[in-house]
Amino acid sequence: MQDNKRVYPSNSFPKKWLSYLLLFLSAVVLFSGIVWNGNDGDVDISLAATPTPIPTNEVFDETVQSRDIALPSSTWYALQLGVFENEEAAKQLADQFIQRGAAGYVWHDGRYRMLAAVYPTKEDAQYVRLQLSEQHTIDSYLYQIELPALAIRLRGMKGQLDILEAAFAHANDLVVQLQSIGVIMDRQERSNAEVLELLQNLRGQMNVVSLRLQQRFTSPRHQTVDGLIACFTQYSGFCDTLSANTSAVTLARELKSQTFTTLQLIKDIYDQLSNT
Repeated sequence: MQDNKRVYPSNSFPKKWLSYLLLFLSAVVLFSGIVWNGNDGDVDISLAATPTPIPTNEVFDETVQSRDIALPSSTWYALQLGVFENEEAAKQLADQFIQRGAAGYVWHDGRYRMLAAVYPTKEDAQYVRLQLSEQHTIDSYLYQIELPALAIRLRGMKGQLDILEAAFAHANDLVVQLQSIGVIMDRQERSNAEVLELLQNLRGQMNVVSLRLQQRFTSPRHQTVDGLIACFTQYSGFCDTLSANTSAVTLARELKSQTFTTLQLIKDIYDQLSNT
C-alpha cells in the first residue's frame, strides 16, 4: 500500500487568525472534534434564472412551456489524506482514519482520493489542515470539488418544470444542511436525539420532492430527473440506517461521509449536463 500512497505536504497558512475553534473529543478521535465557527421524453434539457418557492402539490399545471434556469456555481474544499491508482489501497487508508473520526470517503475522479472532511470555504479547510499538521503531524492536501455554473433550457409541462427547478434547489441545499448539522455535532450543541430529528425532518422534505418528481415524470425519464430522484432516495436510505443508540462520534463520522455521498451524486448530475 505504501508504494501507491501519495500524501501531499501542507501548504503554508495565512498569518491572519481565523475565529474558529478546534475541539477534540478524545486523544484518539481527531476529525469528530474539529469545529469551525461559521455561519425524458417529457423534458428537453440542453445547455444554453434562482429558484423561487415552488408548490409541491400532487395536482400540477400541464401547460407546455419553455424555461431557462441558471444553476450557480459552488466550490467545496475537502481534506485529502491520500491519492491512489487503485481503490483497494484508498480503502485501506480510509479504514485507518475512519476509526479516528474521519469520513474515510473514497472519491473517484480518475484516481481514488481518500477524503476526511469537507468545508464550504477555503479558510475553514486550511485552518483544520494547520491543526492536523501541527498537533498530530498529519499531512493533508486541499482538494476542491467544483459544481460549475450551468444555464439550462427546459421544455415540458409547467408543473414538471416547477418541480424540477425546485429539486435542483433542494439537492444543493441538502449538502449545505448535512455539512451544517455535522458542525452542530462537532460543537456538541445538540444531543443525538435532536440531531436525528433534524435529519429526519430534512428527509421528509426530500421525500416530498422525490415523490413529486416520480409522479410528474413517467418512465423512461431524462437522466437528470433520475439522478435527482436517486440523490433523494439515497439520503432516505441513509436515514434508515440511523439509530438512537449510535454514539456521537460515530454519528458525526457518518454525517461527514453522507455529505460526501450527496455531493458526489449532485456532481455527477452537473457533469452529465456539462457534457450534453
